[in-house]
Amino acid sequence: MAMPSRRTLRLTFRSSKDGVELLSVEQVEMTTPPQPGQRPQAGKNGGHWFELREEKGGVLAHRLIDDSVLNSVEVHSPDGPPQRLFGGMRNIVFEVLLPDMEGARTVTLVGNPLEPQDRRKEPSRDLATFELFPRDREENR
Repeated sequence: MAMPSRRTLRLTFRSSKDGVELLSVEQVEMTTPPQPGQRPQAGKNGGHWFELREEKGGVLAHRLIDDSVLNSVEVHSPDGPPQRLFGGMRNIVFEVLLPDMEGARTVTLVGNPLEPQDRRKEPSRDLATFELFPRDREENR
């Protein structure tokens, strides 16, 4: 298991019916919370997660996110087991913490399609990629 990073990227996102948007990237001096377990793989695992990637696309770190952040709710019924129901994208602002690692260039949202009608038909895949630092700011990192 890798040692926790003492530098963290606080990424603020907005989800809405139009998709997911990266609002801000903040570098903070704090220990990055660990992400237990093995990294999920697109096409093999379900759910949603963010991957911190280097320039050539290699994955440096990942962070799982709960499906309820984006587009689902858990429904409990007295007549049966709990169920997860998927709907349209929620209008919400949320944060993701990833280690601030040398060589990190992008963060990618990976998972099952966000549209409820496509969710069960298609495997998980890259859904959106965001550049962390524009090239002209790279020297100031």
